[in-house]
Amino acid sequence: MDTAESNRSDISAGNSSVAEPARRLAAHVTEDSRQFVELCAGALDPAGLHHVAAYHRGVFNYSVDILDVLDSSGCLPEGMETRFCRDLYIRVGRQLNFLLDRMDRALRPVESGRLIRTVLRLGEASVFHYHVRPGEYLTGVSLGRENEEPGDRAMAGLATRFARVLRQRGLNYGGFEEEPKPSGSDRPTRTAAPGPAEKEEALHTDRHGLLGPEADRIRELCVDALSPDDLHYAAYVDPRAGLLSADVLELAQLAPYFRNITRPGRRERYQDIAGRLPFVVARMNHSLKAVLPGRLTRTVLDVDEGALYYVAMGNGPFLLGSTLHQDRVFHADIRMNMLANSVQEIIKERDWNSN
Repeated sequence: MDTAESNRSDISAGNSSVAEPARRLAAHVTEDSRQFVELCAGALDPAGLHHVAAYHRGVFNYSVDILDVLDSSGCLPEGMETRFCRDLYIRVGRQLNFLLDRMDRALRPVESGRLIRTVLRLGEASVFHYHVRPGEYLTGVSLGRENEEPGDRAMAGLATRFARVLRQRGLNYGGFEEEPKPSGSDRPTRTAAPGPAEKEEALHTDRHGLLGPEADRIRELCVDALSPDDLHYAAYVDPRAGLLSADVLELAQLAPYFRNITRPGRRERYQDIAGRLPFVVARMNHSLKAVLPGRLTRTVLDVDEGALYYVAMGNGPFLLGSTLHQDRVFHADIRMNMLANSVQEIIKERDWNSN
């Protein structure tokens, strides 16, 4: 088991050369890992990724960070010292290795493969968890919501570089490998042209409970958010009132993803995941609250074939989305964020009228 006493620091907190990343290595780490440590250091950027740590079967190996840079510019969470933050983020990685191993097993019935990338937003911080090879993981932290996307892209590039050094074929984390960084004109918008006619032909909806006019409006938003190219399933879930969902899983072009599971079977498993998520999120909030301030509001669970998206809609309700296309994970994520913003407007309007 790794302990604080067994770690060694190449650069101590408070080093005068604040531009140089701080490195912390566990006592068992040899010089043969130096190349990987330096790859991690090269991925850091004040406008992106701020901390990276590597683990093997839940045991901490090494970390690099630029928290000294953030501390000198006043960007660290108020009242938190650099060394304290460094220790906390290493503990986050240990927690996630355990929690996401259980999540991986819970996702297997959907028949979309392994959990390879996870993005968690807690308050103003974003935490990344990347699978490198069996038992080997990287975790990263970006502070500030504006740094989430560049931090995530930096993690994807880092994990891919690890694979190249190991002469392995990299996983297309987040679909970033196939997609250049989008400009504003590349992003889907609410006024984008309607999808092809087959979207209407393939459309399937479910509804359990959730009576009321706002439910019909949310359903239409879910339908509008769907795309044959990326977002294939969208659901609004209120654990106290019910569930409504829309999907285009009947599309003929998605047939390759149903070799081992039927379309009704996949819908049932998504609904099963929706029923479990409130408990999973509560457990993750409880486990992580001691190491990161803020509540879990957004999660991306990137698997071999696509991704699942969770977005909290206040205290209880949430959105659940899915894409089956690995090379469109990022674009589906954009659609989910747009859907979340639209649904949030309806919820605010409802709460305002009720008062």
